[in-house]
Amino acid sequence: MKLKKLVALALTATMLVGCGGGSGSSDENAISIDLTQEPPQMNSILTSSTGSGNVLRHCMEGLVSLDENSEPVPGMAESWDVSEDYRTVTFHLRKGAKWSSGEEVTAKDFVFALDQLFTTSNAAPYSGSWAPRIVGAEDYMAATEKLAEAESVLSKAKKDKGDTSSAEAAVAAAEAEVARVHESIGYKAVDDYTLTFNLTGPYEYFVALTAFYNFLPVNEEEFNKLGGIESYATEADKMVYNGPFVITDWTHEDSIVLEKNPDYWDADSIKLDKITFRMIKDSNTRLNEYQAGSIDVIELIGDQVQDLQKDDQYKDLIKEFDDGSNFYLQYNVTRPGLNNANIRKAITYAVDAQQFIDSIVKNGSTVANSFTPPAISNGEFAASVGDVYHRDSVDPKALLEQGLAETGLTVDELNFTMIADDTDSAKTYAAFVQEQVKSKLGVTIEVKAETYKARINDMNNHNFDIVFAGWGPDYNDPMTFLDLFVTGAGNNSGLYSNPTYDSLVEQANAEADQTRRNELMVQIEQILAQDCPIGYVYNRKKSYITSERVEGLVRTAFSDIDARHASVK
Repeated sequence: MKLKKLVALALTATMLVGCGGGSGSSDENAISIDLTQEPPQMNSILTSSTGSGNVLRHCMEGLVSLDENSEPVPGMAESWDVSEDYRTVTFHLRKGAKWSSGEEVTAKDFVFALDQLFTTSNAAPYSGSWAPRIVGAEDYMAATEKLAEAESVLSKAKKDKGDTSSAEAAVAAAEAEVARVHESIGYKAVDDYTLTFNLTGPYEYFVALTAFYNFLPVNEEEFNKLGGIESYATEADKMVYNGPFVITDWTHEDSIVLEKNPDYWDADSIKLDKITFRMIKDSNTRLNEYQAGSIDVIELIGDQVQDLQKDDQYKDLIKEFDDGSNFYLQYNVTRPGLNNANIRKAITYAVDAQQFIDSIVKNGSTVANSFTPPAISNGEFAASVGDVYHRDSVDPKALLEQGLAETGLTVDELNFTMIADDTDSAKTYAAFVQEQVKSKLGVTIEVKAETYKARINDMNNHNFDIVFAGWGPDYNDPMTFLDLFVTGAGNNSGLYSNPTYDSLVEQANAEADQTRRNELMVQIEQILAQDCPIGYVYNRKKSYITSERVEGLVRTAFSDIDARHASVK
């Protein structure tokens, strides 16, 4: 999901102000929810953001949805069949489900979306994560990459006004190869209402995975009419919807308004007429607006939680849940200094994670001792991994000295830039890291604050030294975290590469015996701790408050935030 999925950091200590009651939206059958920041991407093919997913969950629907227990329930598919070896899944789509443009939703819409996901030139961050799981998808990606290269050569030849015959022949051959490979790809529209998947391994979680936003349908005709990959879903009127709501207004950096979709197949179960997602970066402003009654749901951070718990008006409205995420320092391992594991470890261990939680987060969040958080698999896998860091027994200064000796660098030559979101909370996070590393190691870190969208773009383009990043689960299995750093993976922003790590991920994905699979995944965790491409800080619990008139809001590690079936008293 969920940081699906590199997500913005949220935290600061604030004073309570105002005396309102948090009565929420002035519209009788509507609610407003703080989203904190502008979603960087609303195109389901391209997005990897939890914020984007939170909006898409309300205006789009995949083959299945997740209920309040994170179990798959019928969505566009009314039923499905899974083979005994979990390698073949057949979805049976409901008839009569409509796009907001009037066309019927069919299996072809899912095939088209996946074709776009695996078209290399589209640079979808998750393509490298999902392709290895579907028969033929990696071959399709390779074929589309060769086609893009051939088209580039042809374009240059035309620009140079030279002979284009050989380039045209190369494009034709590449197009034929793409078509040939697509014939054997592992997802097929058998007919308008039957979609099959042939998988490369025994993925027991695959049905639930199809609730994830990269598996949402896209109508090909509307996609092309509205500008294709560059323009689709960049504005409210540049996408079509098949979910319980439609976006009727998108004021960038301010709000997204969704109104009930009367053509949704299960519209009778939707009680709200409107949901407004607000984008309020400042935590003080959020709280002021809540207390003034102009917003229904906001995140609480730091001292806000403790202060509100002392107030009889608010204390029973505060809630907390484990959102299943791990927040960490991500290093660009190609940068001088950061290309040394011991220097990365020194920075990691210099940050006192417990102090960070106690002095800044101030809720039930816990120190991250492994990459896979306790929210996954009921905590059983994290328990089997144990504490891979042993923070109390490690001297970060000694690690730094060892790293400097290995690289021939001096402390004065270690000057890094950390990118952070431009919210007050994210800047507080970064300042804590900056101070800890300077005081304990003498290493200088400059903080560069930028918009959420700019940060995601910089990460996707590997344009950073260090970033305080986070990852939340896309499905309930450790591999939702552990395959993140496979060589060349779209979300491997720091460009980490280890052939042993890659091999273990491949073996674990193919392993049917769960005991052996867990053993392989524990080895993956150990390699991550040893190589330290990221430095774990904490497993997040979110504190939030809702107005007392809101009912039925669901927040889980796999569906945060879900107001589809919420209502007002």
